[in-house]
Amino acid sequence: MRYDEIRAALKKHFQDALERRKSEMAAGGRLRSEILDALQNGLAFAVEAVATGADIIPYVSDDSQAIAFAEKYSLPVGPDSPAFEILKTEMRKAYRDYCEKVLAHDQSFESFDFDEPVIGATFSKPQPGDKRTLTDVATKFIAEQKKAESWVRRTEDQKRSHLDLLNEILGAEIDIAQVTSLDVQRVKEILSSYPRNRNKSEATRGRSIDELATVRGHETLSVRTMNTYLQTYSGLFSWAKRNRYVSENLFDGISVRENKKQAEAAQRGAFSQAQIDLMLGELLNNHRELVNLDYQKWGPLIGLYTGARLNEICQIELSDIKEADGISYFDINDEGDKKHLKNTASRRIVPIHDQLLKLGLLDFVEALRSHGETRLFPEFSLSAKEGYGRALGRWFNNRFLVQLDIKSKDLVFHSFRHGMVTKLLQAGVDENMVKAIVGHTRQGVTQKHYFKQGYTLAQMQEALRNF
Repeated sequence: MRYDEIRAALKKHFQDALERRKSEMAAGGRLRSEILDALQNGLAFAVEAVATGADIIPYVSDDSQAIAFAEKYSLPVGPDSPAFEILKTEMRKAYRDYCEKVLAHDQSFESFDFDEPVIGATFSKPQPGDKRTLTDVATKFIAEQKKAESWVRRTEDQKRSHLDLLNEILGAEIDIAQVTSLDVQRVKEILSSYPRNRNKSEATRGRSIDELATVRGHETLSVRTMNTYLQTYSGLFSWAKRNRYVSENLFDGISVRENKKQAEAAQRGAFSQAQIDLMLGELLNNHRELVNLDYQKWGPLIGLYTGARLNEICQIELSDIKEADGISYFDINDEGDKKHLKNTASRRIVPIHDQLLKLGLLDFVEALRSHGETRLFPEFSLSAKEGYGRALGRWFNNRFLVQLDIKSKDLVFHSFRHGMVTKLLQAGVDENMVKAIVGHTRQGVTQKHYFKQGYTLAQMQEALRNF
């Protein structure tokens, strides 16, 4: 790849980033202190990197950033090519100059220059014929998130459902710029009494929003679920603000506070060691003859020793069970039309726990392969709403736990996940390592943007040995 082409790609990337920063400041004011500090630190690191050839971000290889940049823009620059070193060198310069430009733009708000013409001095309301409806803006918002691959399929379906309800409450043809704080309060009030399963109950199915207000006795949304709706609406209006459709995100900071009992209940849900021992005894020895099919044994065992979600386990294909560097692992992915994950952080690799290996999981896998099977649990059928997890979930939650007399509303298959997180954290495993293993979004700029290659299999395997 040519030198001028590399510079052009970097210039376009950082020009776009600079314009986004300027747009954010134009809409919301000067940089917050934490962003200002990050940019100042970034500038200092970049200046040193340009002078010495060191990495831009300490402890994060420039190689990984250059590889990610080349992949994002489909640049024909391989790690072993001369152009790769040029890309790293020019990236350091570009990042240095980007930080300088953003900081200089922020500093320009320290005073007024009355000799320059005024650009964008006020937020202008749409003129007649320039109406931006709520449904139109929501459609554009969803389209951009899809293009950026910000959501997995399940998240997209959830967001669409949330936004459909917002359109129903406020009216799909309302101009989004005309939404008021009173409208926001109305949305919040309706959510507080909204049926949990509106389309499943005969009493609420097919009724309008106004008609639902007259229905009594139905189960309503939990506080946590209400807040997921409000988060979606805040996301929409934040995007609309950045794109100049509205002057203010009226849903910013709008949430419902959980009381202490609700918050504590949300933290409950892990099996005790005695309950795990009881389940293991039955799964491995089948004293009560509750385990009659392969998935009834291996599904819970995989859940126990990986902390993976129910549907993540049930949709595993045999090709997802791999080996690298002498370590067998699960490749948890949503490749193909019929596999779905909760979010992008759910895509991960998880070493197969030593205990699963001792119990013969790989022998079970090889037997399936020898019979021409392609899926770990070939007997599962796909449910549009529940994915592949319906059979295992119903058997485990409604029969297995009940027969063992440990069933409660707080103890379900998902409790394996709670247990894994709790045990690893109690053993002193780094929180971001735990998130990488169970597929939670990692926090911090370094973790989210510069550490996308993740931990090594050996690191994760060592961490799992604490469970």
